[in-house]
Amino acid sequence: MNPHIFSAPRRSRSLRVGVALFACSGVVALSACAASPGPPPLVDPNDVAAREMYEQEDSTTTSARPEGKTRVRSQVEVGVDSLRNGLNPHLIADESAVVKSVANLVLPSAFHDGVRNSALLNGATVLSESPRAMTVRYIIRETAQWSDGTPVTGADFVYLWRGMRDTPGVRNPAGYRAIDAVRVSGATGKVVDVDFAEPVADWRGLFDHLLPAHVFAADGSDFGVALRDTIPVSAGRYMVRGVDRGRGTITLNRNDRFWAANPAKIDILTLHAVRGTTQIADQLRTGQLVFVDRVPSETTGRVLSLVPGVQTRMLDTPRVLGAVLSATSGMSPEVRSELRSLIDVPLLASIALDRTADVSVAKHGQVSTHEPHAVYQHVAAHGAIRIGADLADPAAVAAARSMADMLHDRGVSARVVATDFGSLIRSGLEGNTVDVLVAWQHDPENLPDAASRLDCVADAPRAGNLAGFCEPQSVGLAKEILAGSYGLKQATEAVNEVLEQEALWMPIARERRIIALGEGIIGPDADLNNWKAGLSTAASWRLQPKRNEGDRINHAQLP
Repeated sequence: MNPHIFSAPRRSRSLRVGVALFACSGVVALSACAASPGPPPLVDPNDVAAREMYEQEDSTTTSARPEGKTRVRSQVEVGVDSLRNGLNPHLIADESAVVKSVANLVLPSAFHDGVRNSALLNGATVLSESPRAMTVRYIIRETAQWSDGTPVTGADFVYLWRGMRDTPGVRNPAGYRAIDAVRVSGATGKVVDVDFAEPVADWRGLFDHLLPAHVFAADGSDFGVALRDTIPVSAGRYMVRGVDRGRGTITLNRNDRFWAANPAKIDILTLHAVRGTTQIADQLRTGQLVFVDRVPSETTGRVLSLVPGVQTRMLDTPRVLGAVLSATSGMSPEVRSELRSLIDVPLLASIALDRTADVSVAKHGQVSTHEPHAVYQHVAAHGAIRIGADLADPAAVAAARSMADMLHDRGVSARVVATDFGSLIRSGLEGNTVDVLVAWQHDPENLPDAASRLDCVADAPRAGNLAGFCEPQSVGLAKEILAGSYGLKQATEAVNEVLEQEALWMPIARERRIIALGEGIIGPDADLNNWKAGLSTAASWRLQPKRNEGDRINHAQLP
């Protein structure tokens, strides 16, 4: 079977292809793309616990179960933040701790922390001979499948590449923009050759959280809205059963089609958006909540630390709330620098986060007492400073409004543009109708992430480098970072130096979260301080055995 090459000009758009047609195209053989129930989930024969669990389930299926009996499924409830927008971890508008945790539980990634995901891939290597700058070959496990029975194939790699290359507002596009073509081969589409037009040293940081191509548009044109309401199918240990925004719940069911070792041990996770500290404490006391992973309010840390049997821990995350200052809306570097100097960052941080306790204020200078002459001249020539914020993000909106108040206090006309994030990118930053965008940015986790903050491609949508700063020297630095001329720490420092010198970014506050472990589950370690993550570890949780008849372990009676 000849390889199918997926390549296109940077801005080309193919016609939308029907789901059935694309899923059963030449990428995957017809016999492989049928979404039939297929055999039972495959379990590593060496994984005794997983084998015993599936054998127990097989003995309690509907056909073997006595009439009128129901199987008791284990269920726990977790307190989390409210869902802001959609569930796509690749979009700045959607990305949050909750969304990333759900993605880690539901969507497959090629690598985890630089280590090949053996559950998904049999191999991932740089080919020694390639006519391109470099070619990486990925070999997908034959047993890897989505929860509807459709195999995981190279089409899923193609969809993510196209979406990351062509969608405004994606988080880290630089590594994907360096890809020239994706070629899929093999009888079942399990061999994927990714051709890079330029060297990408840290290629292991790409193709995380793959999306199911067979249920979306073949050309990736729906990437920005594909996960707005749910994640329709899973190739992880859990699957999204439902999203109820009115009740503030996300329900995750164990993915019984997960093919690899160590399947999830708890059947149902219900994620509840919890707000008040009193509510959280009461539900931990009664065992209604077994775990909490969310941002704290003013007294959350102190109150939960007093609840008997509850362990708590504060975590500083890589997410930072800040202000992107546009390089294309007419503000000079001097204007941008003066504008930043007028903002009281510690005050703005406490206003945005609605608390004074447990606030991780970003590094900042003193508020300038000098007259901002360059800003005055800019406003006189161009009108008010326009500050954008995503209407679905309370912290960003609060920061934007108080930032405008601070500017007004210094005699600078400013107004807030609060709308959906997509409009802020397309009409605001790309249309030059927004000067400042208050948004969350993520510290680089790998070299492509770092390069994305400065990467700039002509006629490409605004993504990663939201400020739109496209000077040859900074673009050259981004290419050097991609090629591996810097380590991650040095690359991050070099990028931050450019952002500081050009006054393109004003950090406000780093996200600080509280995680609390109550009674009801056993997690990665008995000591919460030894956990490497919060909700993302849920696939390893198991129910805590009852200690006496009065102990409560939550169950759901399901047919």
